[in-house]
Amino acid sequence: MSRRHVLVARPTPSGVDLGAVESLATACGIGYALLDQGEPTIHDALDAAARDDAAVTLIPLAVPRDRYLETWIARAVANWKETRDRELDVRVTESLDSAPGFAEVVRARTAEDGTPVTASPRAFRSPAWSRIPDHTTHILVCRGPRCTVYGAGELHRSLRRDNPGALVTPTGCLNPCNLGPLYITYPDGEWHTHAGDRAVPGAAGESESTSRK
Repeated sequence: MSRRHVLVARPTPSGVDLGAVESLATACGIGYALLDQGEPTIHDALDAAARDDAAVTLIPLAVPRDRYLETWIARAVANWKETRDRELDVRVTESLDSAPGFAEVVRARTAEDGTPVTASPRAFRSPAWSRIPDHTTHILVCRGPRCTVYGAGELHRSLRRDNPGALVTPTGCLNPCNLGPLYITYPDGEWHTHAGDRAVPGAAGESESTSRK
């Protein structure tokens, strides 16, 4: 059986420099996946490997080391095996910041003065960042690790497509993870749970709405 290697990054709620992750993966001749906030997900990478009958080694991409990333990679793999009802040889390496030589790279930078910072302070005061966008409804879409697995990516895209007058904002984990994927609409304060196509094992699959004003 062949084996493929996949970098796994954990974006911030505002996103990730996807181009940099792609470039690093390409330079190494391997693939990449995102723990949450975006695609391709860990499940996407494992689905592709299963179709090709390939074993997988996941490489956590976090500097410095991110225990949250490592914990949730393991949980995501366990969920994939449960929901796909299939065994796949999936392994994980230590995080990249434990690689020998990284400290030397940092120490080498301390020998440099660096280049002058010439950015204008006007960027912080730009009028574009002082206007609340026109919208009829504000929709907060959870893009945490569980909701991402349960289909939050497609949910996010469909909400933007079907609600052109709404301001749709992705967020980090909103906490009631087993009810995902979920979103909240304002100003009514409604929580919309089980809102995607992938039902949570052992939970109702249909969308539900609950007021939490």
